[in-house]
Amino acid sequence: MSSTVDLKTARHIAVKAALLDRQLPPTAEGVVAVARHFGGIQIDPTRTVERTQHLVLWSRVPGYDRALLDQVLADRKAFEYNAFVVTPDRVPEILYVAKRWPPGGGGTWRQRARDFLAANDVFRLSILDQLRDHGPLQSRQIDDAKVVAGWQSSGWTQGKSTSQMLEFMSVLGDVCVSGRAGQERVWDLFDRVVPANAPRDELTEEEYQERRVMRAMDRFGVATQQEIRLRAYGLSIPAAKALLSRLVDEGRLVAVDLPYSGKASSAFALPAVLEAAGAASVGQTTLLSPFDPLVYDRDRTERLFGFKYKLEMYVPKAERQFGHFVLPILHDGELVGRLDSERDRKTNELQVIKLHWEEGAKPSAATKKAVDRAIAELAEFVRLG
Repeated sequence: MSSTVDLKTARHIAVKAALLDRQLPPTAEGVVAVARHFGGIQIDPTRTVERTQHLVLWSRVPGYDRALLDQVLADRKAFEYNAFVVTPDRVPEILYVAKRWPPGGGGTWRQRARDFLAANDVFRLSILDQLRDHGPLQSRQIDDAKVVAGWQSSGWTQGKSTSQMLEFMSVLGDVCVSGRAGQERVWDLFDRVVPANAPRDELTEEEYQERRVMRAMDRFGVATQQEIRLRAYGLSIPAAKALLSRLVDEGRLVAVDLPYSGKASSAFALPAVLEAAGAASVGQTTLLSPFDPLVYDRDRTERLFGFKYKLEMYVPKAERQFGHFVLPILHDGELVGRLDSERDRKTNELQVIKLHWEEGAKPSAATKKAVDRAIAELAEFVRLG
């Protein structure tokens, strides 16, 4: 019989699983620990306040310096893959996908990808030759004379055959981002970027799925089957049921109930987090990137924290409820408000537009003081950028 985890406990478990309850060291090792735990740190060029990869690290690593991420990438303790900073332990999963991509079915886009690769195989091989002969190159430095059929798209990638080929070759394990020139990616051969001592185990499908599910659980602490499936990207319902059942039988997960929307929802938790659930409260106060792992799944965020969150940068200004680029505010294991702010591009100063407290919340003097301090720390971080 499943035990029930009340929402307050579940929130604290989620915060701890998101590494927001601890003081990670402001070192390269601290940065690597975050990337390894989540399976990757999302890279996003938007800098309304600060780029998300830096905000995610700042929220977890006191005294975080942006140069630490540059150092980690330069030392190959992590590398850029599919718009994430990932650690070498992910290589077996990357190679698993590479051998099976692009998969059959999946609609028009996958078919277009297969057709584009088939028509331009000579171009793909020429890119490998160019990188082998000349070393790392930006996409605009690559000779595209051997393109046979240009990439067709209704979006911004229309006609960008070289960039699209590099994206596909990255998934295929041919090439990898070796660095950046400003914000532009520099590409090299996969085996020249990924450390030689990175694991290269050949995973079975079951091993691959198990890794994804357990990483999702490390990230969540406690979650429903659907939340796990969404994080594990495409795991079928029957496969998820069978795998989760086995992990419960092996004692690696525990079946629990979450009181979502006033009713019990079947969920799973890591045994260690349940044992520590009654420990001290989660006292850290910080601000989160809109793409932070704690709030990335908007539906889960609303179910778990009662925090309805939408990034409004793509919403017409007159229709915005809270602001262009709003940062959720975490305090003592709860999402207590959101900050509408932006970086002044000329002075690098953080401009606070409005602080929104959650509806019905009446922050105490201590809460206000803690949030003000967190905003001041963010302002200092932005200033140093």
